[in-house]
Amino acid sequence: MNQKTTPFEKTRPDRVRKQYKKQEEFTLYGWNSCMSAFKERPESLLRVFFSRARSAELKGVKAFCGENKLPYRQLDQESLNKVAAGVHHEGVIMVVKPRLPESAHRLIRGKMSDKGLVVVLDSIDNPHNQGAILRTCAFFGVEGLIIPGNGKASVIPSSAARMAEGGLEGVPVFTSSDLPSALRDCRKQGWFVVGADPSAKETLFNAKIRFPAVVVMGNEQEGLSIRVKQKCDMVVRVPGEGSLQSLNVSVAAGIILAEIDRRRKTFKKN
Repeated sequence: MNQKTTPFEKTRPDRVRKQYKKQEEFTLYGWNSCMSAFKERPESLLRVFFSRARSAELKGVKAFCGENKLPYRQLDQESLNKVAAGVHHEGVIMVVKPRLPESAHRLIRGKMSDKGLVVVLDSIDNPHNQGAILRTCAFFGVEGLIIPGNGKASVIPSSAARMAEGGLEGVPVFTSSDLPSALRDCRKQGWFVVGADPSAKETLFNAKIRFPAVVVMGNEQEGLSIRVKQKCDMVVRVPGEGSLQSLNVSVAAGIILAEIDRRRKTFKKN
């Protein structure tokens, strides 16, 4: 007689099932990212894995799982590493329902505050940079992050969510299959689009920036793509006096957002 197994226990490779799970489940790991998700959207929780050292700290989470008949399990370090596909889980992993991004058109057609701030990532694929920028966006109260994509699945990988240290829960993520067109629409709305590029003649601190503002960051190797750069009202660089010609993109994003956030606090619309 064949013994039945639950979906939680199955380990047999199944391409269809894996694809379904990829769309329906998202693995969060790292203490801050997991606990932020549990605080903001506990209804999205599906199951929890944790180390013995974290067991007492997760008393409330385990109680919630018990009340809602959700699986939770204590695992050894090797098993946790396998579930997280890495070692940077900090002793806690939560499998949750993903926050699927909405179309950038929804953001652009919506109401933006006079001092609103949006960030756009142009071909920034490194998850560490994505996560660091997302964390910075959450810190400065950015109202939306636009990333290339079709919106049918999460565009922020698990490793980026960990790097964001909970920022994924604080910043709405939107996708666009055509960034130049999205930026064109932003300008039609009266939003000021400023691109960051190390080869720009204008420096960040001398530039006159209006609000609402859209900050576009390009990848470190190629910078902004030509079509994206053409849709910017202005392109600026972060000035430096050292021997290196460029900054890590997440560091540059932090400097630019800090300066723009400083300005928008005193900005008065004409």
